[in-house]
Amino acid sequence: MKRYGAVILMMAMGILFSGAAYASEKILVIPGVSEATATSMETYQDCIKGITETLGTKGLVPEFLYVDLDDAPDDMVREQLGKSTAQKVKEMAPKVVMVLNDNAVKYIGLNITEVPVVFAFVFGAPETLGLPKTNITGVARRSYAVDNWKMAKDLTGAKTVALLSKAGFSMAGVKQVLSAQAAGLEKLSGVKYMDMFLCETFDEWQNHVKNWPAEMIYLADTSRLKQGDKEISRAEVVIWTVANSMVPVIASNEEDTENGALFSVVTSTKHWGIQATEMTLKILAGTPVEQIPMETVNKGALLVNAKTAAKMGVEIPYEILSTADAVFE
Repeated sequence: MKRYGAVILMMAMGILFSGAAYASEKILVIPGVSEATATSMETYQDCIKGITETLGTKGLVPEFLYVDLDDAPDDMVREQLGKSTAQKVKEMAPKVVMVLNDNAVKYIGLNITEVPVVFAFVFGAPETLGLPKTNITGVARRSYAVDNWKMAKDLTGAKTVALLSKAGFSMAGVKQVLSAQAAGLEKLSGVKYMDMFLCETFDEWQNHVKNWPAEMIYLADTSRLKQGDKEISRAEVVIWTVANSMVPVIASNEEDTENGALFSVVTSTKHWGIQATEMTLKILAGTPVEQIPMETVNKGALLVNAKTAAKMGVEIPYEILSTADAVFE
C-alpha cells in the first residue's frame, strides 16, 4: 500500500512540477489590429479564446500587445511599426511570440530573429508573406471555397461567383490566391470565379451589390466599413446586402451567416487558435521551432441560415441540415 502511495505521490509531483515549469514561461500574443477591432470581431475573439484556453490547461497566461497594422495609413508606417514592435519584443524577452494576421507576420514576425514565432489567423499563402523562415511556423487558413461554391451551385444553380470584402492586406492576399487558382477551383466546384471587390466604404459596397456581375455573392470581410464618419456594423452590412442582392449571398464566417447569409462552410477560428497554441506548447517543451512544419487549419464547420433559405425558397436537404454545426432559424 505504501508503495502505491509513493507512486501516486510521484505522479502528482510530476504533474505539479510540469505545470510549474510551463508557468514560468512568457508567451506574447501580437494581433495585427487594435484591441478595439479585435474585441469587436467574433472571429478574432474565437481565435484568442482558443489560445488562452489551451495555454490555461498548462497554467499559462499570455501577454497581449496589440499593434494596429491593418488601419495604418501606408506600408511605410507599417514597416516602422513592425521594426519598433520587434525591438519591444526583444526587450520583453518572451519564450515564444504568437502573431495574428498577415500584416503581423509580414511586418513584425519577419523582423523577429532571436525568438520562435508562431502565426495564426493568416489568410494569404505563407510564401506571399516572406515565408518560410527558420524561426517561424504556424497555421494558415484552409480555403473552403470549393466546398462553399459547390454547395451553392447544388442548392441554387449558380455557376459564377465573385467575392465582396472590406479592403485590407489579408483580403488582397486572398484575391491574389483566388486569381491564381481560379481554373483549378472551377474544375473542382463547377463554379467560375469572376472577381473579388475590395471596398473602403459602404457606398462602394452598395454600388457593387447593385451592379453585381456574378450569379452569387461570397462575403469575405464585412467589418469596419464606413459611411462618412460612421462605421457600419457587420450585421447592418449583411442584412442590407441580403435584402438588396438579386443573387444568393453566402458567407465565409459564422457571424455573417447568423446575420442572414444563406450558409457557410468555414474555418473554425477557435480551433485555429488551439492548433497554433499546440505548436507553441511543443516549442516550450523543447522541440526546436524549425522542426515544427507549417500547417493549415484542420477543422471546419457547416452553418446554415434556415430563415434565409425559407425566404428564398431554397430547400436545404435533410442530409445537409442533419450534419450542420449550427442552424439559424
